[in-house]
Amino acid sequence: MMEFHLVSFDSTANALRIAFPDARVFCAGDDYSLGPLEDGNERGAFWRDMGRGYSEEWLKEAPDCFAPWHEMKSTLAAAASSRICVWHSGSGSEQVFLRMACHRLSGLHHALLTVRVPARDGVHATAAWPPGQLREFIAHAVPLSPLQRDEYAREFAAIAAQPEMLRECDENDRLHCRPMNVHDDLLLACCSREWQRAVAVVGEAMERVDPRNAQGDVFWSSRLQYLADAGQIAVDGERIALGKYRVRSR
Repeated sequence: MMEFHLVSFDSTANALRIAFPDARVFCAGDDYSLGPLEDGNERGAFWRDMGRGYSEEWLKEAPDCFAPWHEMKSTLAAAASSRICVWHSGSGSEQVFLRMACHRLSGLHHALLTVRVPARDGVHATAAWPPGQLREFIAHAVPLSPLQRDEYAREFAAIAAQPEMLRECDENDRLHCRPMNVHDDLLLACCSREWQRAVAVVGEAMERVDPRNAQGDVFWSSRLQYLADAGQIAVDGERIALGKYRVRSR
């Protein structure tokens, strides 16, 4: 029986390829705690806009962010009897990923299992674990019944239909859809009346946020751009890359 492993992030995919050299690893390469979830091109445009002011080398075009899913489903549809392991943690991003997998892979009749990894040093992410430990977690894979797969797929559809573009998970694994500005007060609190490098402010915000839903620096950079556009913080320098300008509170 062929074994497939599905993950959200490249770092986890690389570790799984080492842990399971005879299996096929698919990687969505995306963070589903943010942005639109129904159209791949719309999602690509969202990420391009998110990168404004983050890096001069950010996405110049808006790709179809769902292309990996199309390739994945095509490969799985042509495969014989197989089992598909969906890896996830307690983070908002990977809880959405699990539900998205059930939605995207609907219609396939392969066995679908979930592999839940615990937090490591406060980090809720599959990427926090080395290949050797990932091999041990596979022993605790849980098969999903057709009913549970359908339920997760319905939950994904409901999440995708929400207008809020930020998704976070609480300690009880409940997903919450929130507006993108929900953490702006935290970011403002990281700005002092003295000039600071923008990258330092973003780094402090990343350290202070709930580790269960730790957003990457692109998210915080985009919120800093919003606060600057709104006149809520002062800016010194051209906002072309996170490391090239300074900010302070007004």
